[in-house]
Order: sequence, then C-alpha cells, then structure tokens
Amino acid sequence: MVSRLTTKQLLIKKVEEMIYNREGPFSIVVADIDNLGNINNTYSPKIGDEIIDKLVSIFMNNLSENDLSTRQGDEFMILLVGKGAERSLMEMEEIRRYLSDNTFCFSDGEIQDDIYVTISCGIASWPRDAKNAIELLRVADSALFRAKKLGKNKVCLSEVESMVLKSSYFTKTQIDRLSELAKEMEKTEAFLLREALDDLFKKYSK
Repeated sequence: MVSRLTTKQLLIKKVEEMIYNREGPFSIVVADIDNLGNINNTYSPKIGDEIIDKLVSIFMNNLSENDLSTRQGDEFMILLVGKGAERSLMEMEEIRRYLSDNTFCFSDGEIQDDIYVTISCGIASWPRDAKNAIELLRVADSALFRAKKLGKNKVCLSEVESMVLKSSYFTKTQIDRLSELAKEMEKTEAFLLREALDDLFKKYSK
C-alpha cells in the first residue's frame, strides 16, 4: 500500500537517484481523471474533490508500499518501483478496469448520486524508454495523450505492445461475490486474487 502522497519534486528526485544508481527497471505513470470538468459542471466542484480523494484511496490500496504518487489537480504521477513496462501496464489496467466496472456514490450534502469515473494513463519505463527523468516524463505524457486521443478510459505504453493475458474460469456466483468484495475493499479483483494466491502458497509451502 502507498503510505502517502508525496510532492512532484521529491518524486522526480527519487527517479533521478534511481537512474544514477541504476536501480531499474521502474516506470513512471501519468494518470488523468476523464471528464472531471464535466462532472464538476453537472454536480459540483465538491463532488469533484470527493472523486479525487476516492482515486487517491484506490491507488493507495492497490499499489506497492515502495511506489510513490503525487497529484496536481486531476492528474496523478506515479512511480512504480521495480516494475517494467509489462507489469506496470498490468497493474494500471487492473485499476482502470476496476473503475470502469463500477460506479461510486458521492455526495456534497445536497446532491447524492452514483457516478461513473474513469481514468486514462500513459506509461514510460526506464531504461527502455528514456535515459533521464525529464525525457521519461515527456514519454509518459505522450502516452497519456495517445490514451486520450484513442477515446479515454485507456492505458497506453510509450509504444504499441502486445500483451497475452492468462484466463481463468469461475462460477457466476464467485465472480459476483468477488466483484462485491473488490468494491467494498477498494481493491481490484486481480489484487484480491493475488492475495488469495499468496495465502494459498503459504498454506501449502513446506
């Protein structure tokens, strides 16, 4: 779990230190809340702030304790420590899908409604995509721009990649219960399944 938000300056300083010490791979994610301005206009800026707080909570519940996150307005920058492009794509796609599959109840004291919230993300990884922190941020921003241009609610790497996902099959009741638990815990279904696998390995390890 991410312990807290940090500042952009400290996050970039950490990136520069990791590059200097050659502590890779790692990735920078730039994530943007889709259509937050429209939500503010439809509801209120206070509900917009509630949505930002919800995103902070979801990121903290689904990222590793070594990862760092910072926020400016409706845009987040996340440092995924020890994670290359493929794993970073997988983790951010899990969060994107979790948001896309659910609505969340928000209230400003006068208005209360279930609101559909999505994010778009761009990912750049070191050392694959850039040699310094500034260039890495530029590449991540470019990937975010592509995600927005493709219709939003997407996660894009710095270049087109092909990913193969391993499928598993569950009963409808199991899927429904997992979905309800994920929403209640503010964690993605994949995160909960990985926790269950870790517990399973501990149970049967000798």
